[in-house]
Amino acid sequence: MDDNRSDAALSSAGRSRTNAKKRIVRALEDLNPRDRVIRDVLHGLYEGRLEPGQRLIEAQLTEDYGISRGPVREALNRLAVMGVVDLTPQRGAHVHNLSLEEAIDSLVVAQGLVGISARLAAERHFPSGLQRLQAAVADIKRFDQTSTTAEYAIARNAFYAALAGLASNIALSRAMAHIHIHLIRVQFRAVLRPVDERRHTDYAEIAQAVAAGKPQQAEKAGRVHINRSIVALEAFRSRKASA
Repeated sequence: MDDNRSDAALSSAGRSRTNAKKRIVRALEDLNPRDRVIRDVLHGLYEGRLEPGQRLIEAQLTEDYGISRGPVREALNRLAVMGVVDLTPQRGAHVHNLSLEEAIDSLVVAQGLVGISARLAAERHFPSGLQRLQAAVADIKRFDQTSTTAEYAIARNAFYAALAGLASNIALSRAMAHIHIHLIRVQFRAVLRPVDERRHTDYAEIAQAVAAGKPQQAEKAGRVHINRSIVALEAFRSRKASA
């Protein structure tokens, strides 16, 4: 009997992940050319097709996607704003190679931004925004919290986007877009793996505090969540220094 329940649970989890992937594929098909390039570059990072320092050749991207140079250049410019790509005169575009210090500095900034987002979201908790945030948490829970796939990254990004949407602060949303979150996840995934064990609980606690209209609790939950990654990277830095 217990085995049957376990098999059913595993089957249900598998269907949930499959359905999540199908939604993402449909979303990709609906994207404009620029955003398709952006999404695929990000997927390439998580899947290992692209690595830090790798060159992105404009002509090759144009051919691969069957689009004109305009959308490709727009995509590369957007990726540069996101901190994923470096654009260098005469050398073109390269995937940014994030240093450990840069990663820690970025997370320190992210900690403040996520904390502020959570506090403002709790103060302004609009019903439609709360539904979007709770839906994002539900989507995240469909994945194994140790997952390193692009699909899981997209689900996590949707949570932060919903939180920023509830905060309803344009300057905050713009600042969040500059954090090197994708490169941090990819380049330091082995170091951050122990943090993964708390990830789903953290998201749920942030959302619960926001829904309850508790700004201080929401901000604390957001800051604690990011601080786990900061502590992990700082410990890694110490180990490297003493090696």
